[in-house]
Amino acid sequence: MEIKISLCIPTKNRFDNFLTRYLDTYFEYLKQGLIDEIIVNDENGNDYDKIMNKYGDYIINNNNFRVYKNENVLGVFKNKLKVCSYSSNNYIALIDSDNFANNIYFTTVKEYIKHNASNLSESFILAPSYARPHTGLDYTEFENKVITVENIKQYCYNDRFLIALNTGNYIITKTIIDNIKYNSGIMNIITSCDVIYFNLLVFQQFPEFQMHVVKDLEYLHIVHDDSEYLKTHHNCDNTLNNFIIPEYKKLR
Repeated sequence: MEIKISLCIPTKNRFDNFLTRYLDTYFEYLKQGLIDEIIVNDENGNDYDKIMNKYGDYIINNNNFRVYKNENVLGVFKNKLKVCSYSSNNYIALIDSDNFANNIYFTTVKEYIKHNASNLSESFILAPSYARPHTGLDYTEFENKVITVENIKQYCYNDRFLIALNTGNYIITKTIIDNIKYNSGIMNIITSCDVIYFNLLVFQQFPEFQMHVVKDLEYLHIVHDDSEYLKTHHNCDNTLNNFIIPEYKKLR
């Protein structure tokens, strides 16, 4: 079976320190057939201009690398949904612009989908088991687990699992992106806990949803002073503890 993966990258002021290096490698993955297309969506146009300056000729002549910019800053959550909405394929690698997924990430995903195709629902996430090199983001204890609305209660009291729910940088199906419903007002205040909240919505809205924690699915997770998580997570603590986590514990 042919497995086509769209690499979708939401960005805001990440070209100089990250994308200028990452995109060259991702281009190699395009040539090797590891990914089918690269889509970047920029919040304010700064990265868009720099990408067009460096890769403009390629973009004009090829449809497998597309770059967009928002008319207005959407915020972290909505920008992720926006970039995924441009995907031509059902399998989306949603990777933050300051993080990097290497070739093993994509080969692992393809092998997993190929060998588990008959057991995958239409709506699923393939979650990484390790955001290297941080031991605090090591989720290997959950490798080979398939989390559903029916069994999530046995995991959602585990602090490490809750961190995993907010890690992102995973494979998600376009089925979820096209059909997810959310409250725009809440989305405007969700910042550093956007991934765990998005996952909550998926568990609530898609009865057949599966989250697979895939063995050996790892990526490079960069911690830096300009990280949106580091800048905003203190403001999100009340939302997380008083709203999001209690909602997980109400699941079936």
